[in-house]
Amino acid sequence: MDTAKQRMGEVVGQVQNNITMATESGLRVVRQYSDEGRNIAMRALNEANSEAGPILRNAWSSFVQLIERLKSTARDVLDPSVLVEELRIIFRDEIARHNAFLLLIGLGFGTTGGFMLGMWLARPHLPTPIMKSIASTSFRDPDNVVVCQTAVPQFQSSSDILVRVRAASLNRIDRRIAFGYGRTLRRLIRSYNSTYDPELPLVLGRSCAGIVEAVGNGTKSGLEIGDEVWLATHWYEAGVASEFVVVPETRVSRKPFLIGFEGAASLPYSGSIALNLLDCHRLTEHTCSGRRILVQDACSPVGCVITQLTHKWGAHVAVTCHTRSVPVINNLGAADIITFANEHFRSNFIDVNVDKSNFINELAGREKYHFIFLTTRLGYDYKFLEKFLTKDGMIVDAVEPELSTDDYGVVGRFFLGSYVKFRRAMAFLCRTNVDWGGPHLCHRMLERLAGFVNDETLKTVVDRVYTPSEVERALEHICSEKSIGSTIITFR
Repeated sequence: MDTAKQRMGEVVGQVQNNITMATESGLRVVRQYSDEGRNIAMRALNEANSEAGPILRNAWSSFVQLIERLKSTARDVLDPSVLVEELRIIFRDEIARHNAFLLLIGLGFGTTGGFMLGMWLARPHLPTPIMKSIASTSFRDPDNVVVCQTAVPQFQSSSDILVRVRAASLNRIDRRIAFGYGRTLRRLIRSYNSTYDPELPLVLGRSCAGIVEAVGNGTKSGLEIGDEVWLATHWYEAGVASEFVVVPETRVSRKPFLIGFEGAASLPYSGSIALNLLDCHRLTEHTCSGRRILVQDACSPVGCVITQLTHKWGAHVAVTCHTRSVPVINNLGAADIITFANEHFRSNFIDVNVDKSNFINELAGREKYHFIFLTTRLGYDYKFLEKFLTKDGMIVDAVEPELSTDDYGVVGRFFLGSYVKFRRAMAFLCRTNVDWGGPHLCHRMLERLAGFVNDETLKTVVDRVYTPSEVERALEHICSEKSIGSTIITFR
């Protein structure tokens, strides 16, 4: 028993000795390898330091040499004598001096141009103010007249006036313009305009009434902001059926104080046509007495004005109209009213056999006339009416004539363009405005009309008043046979 315990103790002691010896051997190996690794790292670091030292020293010496060369070169370059010698060599002949001079000029212009271009590109881009307008968007589409947004017009001269439109009138000429009346001449006139003014959309409306919103610095009209005015514009110019309009001071005048904006908008264009025709044929308050005058279609805006003025001046006025307008025309002073059984009274003027038409039959039983005024377009040659005139009688056509220029081809447009250039050049030399046809429109004519209205010689005839959204109905009514007087678009 004791022997077994003794042997067990010997085995345990031997195992402990073996473990101790293995541990010491492992530690010895680890210590050996760590010493070898440290020695290798120290040798590598010493070798790197020994190689980097010369490289850094060489780089520093090269940098110092470069600085020294730069100093030496700078002293040579900045030496005044050296600069003078170099310049003398460069500009040794006149050609070199001339080229250098041109180079300096080019640099100056280039710098200035670049600066101005940069300022222009950096300018603030303000939004263009827009307004509501009644305009034609094409010349072929039957539904081409719409309410659209157009740019607010800008002053073209220091004598221009900005008017806020309250009411504008649409006439039959506006319907013709919407389908291309005067498009060729208008396009050529616009092509020589200094400002960009696109042809379409083309604002319609020939006359309007409103309030002065702004006045140019050079105006001499005496108008001030807030004054109530009326105005008219030619067929070849942009219309006035919009919220704002800019016109020269010679086209605008104070509106009559007895009527509102809707009534005032009905007269400027049609009234100017009527006064121009009466003045041209010397029909005044002193010469109308005893004259026999026939007004064809007295329902038209021009017919209403001619009927009233000639009646007030003592003439015997006969008119033609449809049955619906008889009370109105009678109130305007017509002494003899020719009506027809049906409402389509204009069809009586366009019979194939003119000699058998109702219109001829009506005229045959009446005395002859000194003047026959035609205020609407007829579909036939009206020369036969001359047999109903006195010996010195005259037919006066108040309708805007057809323009042959609308059908011009390339060759015709070329010669027309030359003619437009010539007219503009002559107007520039004579310091006048070019008149391309149509009634004479000016503030003096408007002042005469205002005087007739204020002394109750002339009454306004307004048939219908529409809003801009009802422009299609307005144009349809203008072209109908039941329209009386003017058709108004209100912008209130």
